[in-house]
Amino acid sequence: MPSVQMRSSPSVSPPRTVTDLKQRVIACLNRLSDRDTQSLAAAELDSIALNLSPEAFSLFINCLQTTDSSAKSPVRKHCVSLISLLSRSHGDSLAPHLPKMVSTILRRLRDPDSSVRAACATASVDMTTNITELPFSVLAGPMIEALIHDCDANAQIGAAVCLAAAIDAADDPDVEQLQKALPKIGKLLKSEGFKAKPELLGAIGSVIGAIGGRNSDKAVLDWLLPNVLEFLSSDDWHARKAAAEAVARVATAEEELAPLYKKACLALLESRRFDKVKLVRETMNHTLSLWKQLGDDSPDSSSLSKSVSTGKGINTLKSKENNPNVPTSSKLNDDEAAESKEKRPLGTRRVLFPAKPKAEPFSKLQEVKVLLAWSEDVKPLIVFPPITAIPLSPSGCKITA
Repeated sequence: MPSVQMRSSPSVSPPRTVTDLKQRVIACLNRLSDRDTQSLAAAELDSIALNLSPEAFSLFINCLQTTDSSAKSPVRKHCVSLISLLSRSHGDSLAPHLPKMVSTILRRLRDPDSSVRAACATASVDMTTNITELPFSVLAGPMIEALIHDCDANAQIGAAVCLAAAIDAADDPDVEQLQKALPKIGKLLKSEGFKAKPELLGAIGSVIGAIGGRNSDKAVLDWLLPNVLEFLSSDDWHARKAAAEAVARVATAEEELAPLYKKACLALLESRRFDKVKLVRETMNHTLSLWKQLGDDSPDSSSLSKSVSTGKGINTLKSKENNPNVPTSSKLNDDEAAESKEKRPLGTRRVLFPAKPKAEPFSKLQEVKVLLAWSEDVKPLIVFPPITAIPLSPSGCKITA
């Protein structure tokens, strides 16, 4: 008689597997907090992430989202690193879960630990390069919104760094999205509430490099580039270095518009090339060499500058000749000056303000006459009564009647 094998119901095994996976992940996350079991727990979590099935992606990502700021720094950092590992190992299979992965990264941007924010930047690069089925805007859009609207300093730093890293790593970034976002991002340079100016300058440089001169708006560069150049003289050397790198991006990306700003940029870079910080000094010199390699101003811009410079003089001359409100004395003075210049022999100076003749000194007789005349004209203000003589005796005593 053949033996009957008992088969388990398929409706029971998946929940049991899901429950076991969830408990196993949470247990490993708890062991990450202990220094003695940290390495073993990290290795087990990596093994789970590598062997996940597509049905378990959502559960695993939800477990990573449960960690908050109350967890220790190694736990927070490794949860972000697991997002990178998922992206590298599973690729486009994670495309339906990309928005949830991006939100997990955005939750960690406020982290005070710089190593956690650095892990977020690495995860942004891994998601950009490995999950390519969805458009780049799915990743870049939430980061741009967080950069513009978040008031936390750590979140500003993390959003700027992640956005710059994702743009630099993208093979085909959304140029239209970045063009629309560039004015909004550039306005943050003037905002006192935005504290992460060096990281913001790096993000602006990445956006300019990604646009690459394709449908660039000159009006945007007209106000954006001067604001960036102001940070070349900042007290923070990180800001000076980031500003120099952003100006270098303009020189390499904007082939048509960059020559219009060559003169102003060269003047500022020449004045800042001897920075006291070595890294900044090297960056300044590299940027200066890039701008020197550009051609001269275009003919339209040079002719425009010449017409502006000569137009002022022409307008002033016409105003003197045709304006009836100009006094005729000024014209006569100009004619007299021209005639005196023609009559004056060579080698002589024109005396604009002749010296006054010196007065001759008075003689003694003239001084006496002046004093007498002055004494006759001046009348005393106080009149004293006449003094009567008092009779005295030979001994000097007063004689009374």
